Amino acid sequence: MEFTEKALVLKVGAFREADLWVRFLSPSRGMLTAFAFGGSKSKRRFCGCLDALCEVHFRVRSTGRGEYLCLEEGSLLNAPRRLRSDWQRLGLAMRCIKFLEAVCPGSQGAPEAYSLACDLLRALEEEPEPDTLFAHLFRARASREQGFGADFERCAACGAPLVQDMDQGGTTHFLFVEEGRVLCRACAGRKFAAGRPLPLSPESAYVLGPVVDAGPSAWLQLEISPRARRECAAAVDALVRYHLGLSWENTRYKHV
Repeated sequence: MEFTEKALVLKVGAFREADLWVRFLSPSRGMLTAFAFGGSKSKRRFCGCLDALCEVHFRVRSTGRGEYLCLEEGSLLNAPRRLRSDWQRLGLAMRCIKFLEAVCPGSQGAPEAYSLACDLLRALEEEPEPDTLFAHLFRARASREQGFGADFERCAACGAPLVQDMDQGGTTHFLFVEEGRVLCRACAGRKFAAGRPLPLSPESAYVLGPVVDAGPSAWLQLEISPRARRECAAAVDALVRYHLGLSWENTRYKHV
């Protein structure tokens, strides 16, 4: 089997003296790992494209028995420059990419994951000062696109909007993590959901709803209150930990 497709390189490692293994995200096949034999020395077949976070057009071949994939050649489509010279920016990008790897989208969720990853890199490459909440919002969006996410715009019980009256503070809503539902104060008081709830202001519901849906370019310079930052971070951490079984520990995501 042989195919050609654009891909986003996630990791590259050495394999024997001149060979490399490459972990990449394909928009139709999801996460794949392939070997680039002679990749560390070949300037004709892989000129400048076997680096992490590069967008590349690969020609891929599987072995006769389908035991592994081989990269035959690649052509560079796009390579970040600013990310490679800014360690804080690069660390933020890699934390988001590692979450995609941990979620490990198959072919069903691959187009959305690929598009989101490319939007992420473009936004971080262009933005002067990324917001510190960026990684949490990325996890919220990636989880939602893989089928795990709550509706932060309307109450799951009565359908009332949750993001109105933000300028006046509004009433507190509640996220029930175990059920993955957000209820208004009235419905939460009527015991329409089980478990211990997390409080959410209308501002937090707005950030985790419409702002997250707007994509990475909308997350870069958020002007939100300290309270909303704390609530958003706590909500995303709790949902990811409970529904995906993932926790960020020692520079990587671990299953808990």
